[in-house]
Amino acid sequence: MTGFTTPYSANNAVEPSVLRWRVVFAWLLSCVFLIQSVQAADSGISINSASMQVQDERYVVNASCAIQLNPALDEVLQKGVPLYFLAEFELVKPRWYWAYRQMASWFDSTARQEYRLSYNALTRKYRVARGGLQQNFATLQQALAAICNISNWPVMEVNLLSKGRQYEGRLRLLLNVQQLPKPFQINVIGSSEWDLSSDWKNVSFVGAGAE
Repeated sequence: MTGFTTPYSANNAVEPSVLRWRVVFAWLLSCVFLIQSVQAADSGISINSASMQVQDERYVVNASCAIQLNPALDEVLQKGVPLYFLAEFELVKPRWYWAYRQMASWFDSTARQEYRLSYNALTRKYRVARGGLQQNFATLQQALAAICNISNWPVMEVNLLSKGRQYEGRLRLLLNVQQLPKPFQINVIGSSEWDLSSDWKNVSFVGAGAE
């Protein structure tokens, strides 16, 4: 019985140099994906803790947050373009109470507070402005820490909520791209680099208003 064998052809073999380049290319590609994933994980906004208290006949929010800017936002800030961060609070439970109060024009179940972060290249100082208050900082980390420390923020009058009833609000902090100059607003549409927002953080509390 005669056997048949396929003659070996050099064309079917992969050159060692080509094989090495394929391995190197695959390694470089994996490094690129790894760097991108690390950068995405390192940038963003988170709320570590949040609570509600009564102070001077108002409900006030205290929260501890964290902000990490990505290289693109850091570069824009260094070039003199201010960044705006917006803290938002909403009363969400009980829903029937919220819906009822919404019918009254004088009741607002939401509150907002905006922070303006800017950099002065001449003084090499960062500035955080909130309302009429302004404060300068030597480093970006110090400026971001000032924004992240939400302290005694009044969000609602005490007498709007019934005493002894359980309520729930929620809080988030985000980069407000609507405040950017118009050319930037066009460029940031659909860009993940500008999409910085924390998840909603629930805040449970007991009403302290009238019976």
